[in-house]
Amino acid sequence: MKKFLLLAAFFAAFTMSAQDFTLTEVTSTNNVPTDRMNNRQGFGMDGKFIVMDKVLGQINFYNPEDGYVENTLATGATASWPAITRDEAGNIIARVDNSWPGSFMADTVIMKIFPAGGGGAIDVEGNLFADFTSENGRCDFFGFVEGNVMEEGIMWLVTSNSTGILKVPFVEGEIDGDHIALFPLDGASLSPTSSTVVNPYIAADGTKHYMLWTRNAQPIDMVLNEDEDGFVATTFTLPNKGATNGCFPLTFGGKDLVIYVTNPNYGNAWAIAEKNAEEPIAFIPEEAGFLTNGFQCNWLNAEVVNENKALIYQYFPGNFFKTYELTIGGAEEHTYAVCGTPAALFGMENDWDPVDAPEMTLNEETGLYEWTSAETELASGNVEFKVVQDHAWDVCFPENNYVIPVEAAGNYTLTVTYNPETNEVNATLEGTPLPPEPTKVYIIGEVNGLSWATNVGVEMETEDNVIFTKDVVLNDDTRTVDPIGDNEYCFFSFATKLMEAADDWNGLAPYRFGAVSEATADNPNGDFRFYKNMMGQPLALTFDNGKAFQVEEGTYTLTVDMDQMTLTIVGESFTGVENLNVNNIAKSGRYNLLGQPVNENYKGIVIENGVKKIQK
Repeated sequence: MKKFLLLAAFFAAFTMSAQDFTLTEVTSTNNVPTDRMNNRQGFGMDGKFIVMDKVLGQINFYNPEDGYVENTLATGATASWPAITRDEAGNIIARVDNSWPGSFMADTVIMKIFPAGGGGAIDVEGNLFADFTSENGRCDFFGFVEGNVMEEGIMWLVTSNSTGILKVPFVEGEIDGDHIALFPLDGASLSPTSSTVVNPYIAADGTKHYMLWTRNAQPIDMVLNEDEDGFVATTFTLPNKGATNGCFPLTFGGKDLVIYVTNPNYGNAWAIAEKNAEEPIAFIPEEAGFLTNGFQCNWLNAEVVNENKALIYQYFPGNFFKTYELTIGGAEEHTYAVCGTPAALFGMENDWDPVDAPEMTLNEETGLYEWTSAETELASGNVEFKVVQDHAWDVCFPENNYVIPVEAAGNYTLTVTYNPETNEVNATLEGTPLPPEPTKVYIIGEVNGLSWATNVGVEMETEDNVIFTKDVVLNDDTRTVDPIGDNEYCFFSFATKLMEAADDWNGLAPYRFGAVSEATADNPNGDFRFYKNMMGQPLALTFDNGKAFQVEEGTYTLTVDMDQMTLTIVGESFTGVENLNVNNIAKSGRYNLLGQPVNENYKGIVIENGVKKIQK
């Protein structure tokens, strides 16, 4: 079965004064392999999560549908540096120096740029604090970079010792050391930590702003002063702000919004709010049963897809990924269809074809989407399906296939309901099992003038599907096999089904049954020789590699009991051996009293070397 997109059950709608917004969770996973638990800082871009692994020294690209790595970039950074970011052009910038606590003061490679257009990584050297020795300090995380570092871009850097914000310009993939500068703040206190970040953004009024986030302090909104050598800063509040790293500005729908982490700390709760709002626009609470890993990070960022939709990424070190769609104008209209197997139940030509899947109908009273199949004849097995959104596998429910066992073949009707608010799917399968098909038993082999073939046989008669009888003539002019006397014998066994081809022995194998017997040196095929003293006695039958019966030519009545799995042979014309004569048995053989070959595992009276004995 193909693997389908995992979609969590969350849907929230909310209203702002000038605009209607809808927030929908579209992907969720926390099943990243345990060897990826050293993931640290990360962000979302172009539908993927891009995360720095501080131990493996690589950048991992995670698919949000299942959380598994699609590709990696080698950084060589194996110290405790998780810092990674991107610029507005999609170039990835990662810290790679292996010093600790790290000063940015050595003339060595401190970063690598992985260009958006592909190609090899670019080493970036620079002594960032050559002129600001007092600013030296630890810096764990990067904010997003302004512009394009492969042309002209600016990284705004804050360390634990900063008294201002360091402007680090890039020109054509290199740091422009002549124009590194420290920008002071006017109007707010910096309160820096090793995890303070600055993210540039264009506000709703079209002006350039910079948002500074420190987990243990109020966030700060900044604009450049008239001389563009410092910031005019204003602190602002966010309702229920947490003390965990993770905050990002989003201009959308004509509003300056902030996506930020909330209490409880070290969890995965977050919210969307305008600056200084009393209540958030949307609050996504702590997930029930969520196990925090103690990292002081709950990374959030957003991409504006178009004027009506933004994509929000949530990454929680080291293995928790979610994406959300924020849309304008209310919930997007979707269709829902039921897609699965067997195709006939869903009115489709092929199994699992979402394009051809029947659409569900919204019940306005219950708010549930509903669908009921036509009555359909089903074989025993399983009914499996999913509810698919917009006739595609991009969004489907539940996570694993909905499976309903069909215990017996019959005529059934499937009813499915889907709750669009909780993504819950329920179903019932109702119907009447068909009466079992009559069992058929065929005699195959040298009977009534037939020869061995898998597509012909003599059908036996029955009134109760248990006892089957048939009068037959055994007469074969082509075979003379007689290890005991001069009589001619015919060979036959049974089957519950005939094949289309005459030589389809592999196909016949599951349906063929015959004598319980074993091969010996004198009887390598293990065929069961019938003696006169066995007349009217029940002889054991088996589907497990059943052997052929050897019966002297003549007219007989054969009776098969399918419950007891026995064959009884009666025939007045039998002229064969009257009773089993131990002198006629191969000295190397071992037989029971019915003349059937047995091995050393058989328990009971046996004849071996012409002597009767009890074998335990």
